[in-house]
Amino acid sequence: MQRQYGIDEDDLRSVVEQVSGSRSISALTKDQAIKVIDRLCRIVGETPKPREHRVTDAMLGKIRQLEKELGWADEPKRLQGFVKKFAGVDRLNWLTKQQGMKLIEALKKMRDRGYQRAAP
Repeated sequence: MQRQYGIDEDDLRSVVEQVSGSRSISALTKDQAIKVIDRLCRIVGETPKPREHRVTDAMLGKIRQLEKELGWADEPKRLQGFVKKFAGVDRLNWLTKQQGMKLIEALKKMRDRGYQRAAP
């Protein structure tokens, strides 16, 4: 959202601080991240997505399971980069249910095709 709407870094950190008491984005909990996103949506004039449209804990668990099956568990940035490219979000917790379902299906297809990470 920051890049999409040209939100200044300092403004973003201020919203994060208002929600969590800290300026650190990476330290946000899932609930805090949702609150930050909702607040940013209101600032830019969008309607925040209802919580029921956000990825569920069960879906996150399945994504983590598939991450292990693909051999990516020892490289956390691998899944993070894939999610960024696939869904355009920086953190798994920021996925919508629809994005989560599509991501799970994509990871399952990769697993079923026998995809393995390249040897270093």
